Amino acid sequence: MNANHLVVFTICSNNYLAQAAVLGRSIGKNNPNTSFQIFLCDTKSSEIDYNLLDLEVTEVSSIEPEIVQLAKKYNIVELNTAVKPAIFKYLFNLKGIEKAIYLDPDTCVFDSLAIIDEELDHHSIIFTPHILTPIPRDGKTPDENLFLNFGSFNLGFLALKNDKNSSDLLEWWKAHTYENGFIMSEKGIFVDQLPMNLAPIFFDGVKVLKHFGCNMAPWNLHERFLYKVGEKYIVNSSENLIFYHFSSFTVDRSILPKWLNRFILEDRSDLVEIYNQYNANVVSSQFYLFSKIVSSYSLIYEEQREINRKLKWQQTSTLKKVFGYLKKVVPGSLKNKFK
Repeated sequence: MNANHLVVFTICSNNYLAQAAVLGRSIGKNNPNTSFQIFLCDTKSSEIDYNLLDLEVTEVSSIEPEIVQLAKKYNIVELNTAVKPAIFKYLFNLKGIEKAIYLDPDTCVFDSLAIIDEELDHHSIIFTPHILTPIPRDGKTPDENLFLNFGSFNLGFLALKNDKNSSDLLEWWKAHTYENGFIMSEKGIFVDQLPMNLAPIFFDGVKVLKHFGCNMAPWNLHERFLYKVGEKYIVNSSENLIFYHFSSFTVDRSILPKWLNRFILEDRSDLVEIYNQYNANVVSSQFYLFSKIVSSYSLIYEEQREINRKLKWQQTSTLKKVFGYLKKVVPGSLKNKFK
């Protein structure tokens, strides 16, 4: 790994290695001088010959001594997102990497990442919002309220430069993901995403990248349409498609995610080709081998994890009851302290 080059990484368990392999090859095709690494949030399986991936695969347990404690606390989705700041810190502090980009494993790169590399010359932290324009208020999903629950920025992408601004952000962000990296949007908690709503306020050097070709995904299709010119995809006839996030992709089924009903694939002929090609690439990357492998962390710690979750929220509920009682019985002069 060359510290002078931009590094892109993803995090996944064994069951998502096919998607991660497609991502890695797409980066290599369009960015031949960019390093790519998979961080395996799992233990290596005897069923897999990792050398055949022809990609660098590092077990998260080799760089994060707290992984077992986290696995007892979080389900596999929560665990994969919780360790994200720790891996950025590892790349910056131990490997001396100057610039790093995280991409979710179910992402595919279609063009050069130079635009992001160049932005990191001038900014420390780069986010992409879920949406860039208002959504019609027509009762369909997604709607704008969805992003108020799950975050303004999609953390399937994050680009950081190794400097004090990003170091401060990583310390703050890791404290959130290691303590409250749950999927509990009803409690104002959603893995690593919701705290980042505050990042542009708390930290300097933040760039909100408003590029329609960066992080195109099923939730922003109301504002983005694809056109093909030669071998390149163009978004809205104006910007190259840099990367598409195939979130909630279902292999061998030509559908957009069911939880989003604003469009069906039959209505979006512009998307059919990239979805069919992505499907073929994932299947040919040993999807049916990888997808059947259950994460060792999910399997071993499931019972302990559920006990820990119940205890945590029972304690929170008890504290709320105590403060509610105190507000009723303390003298008026003290009562205001509990408001």
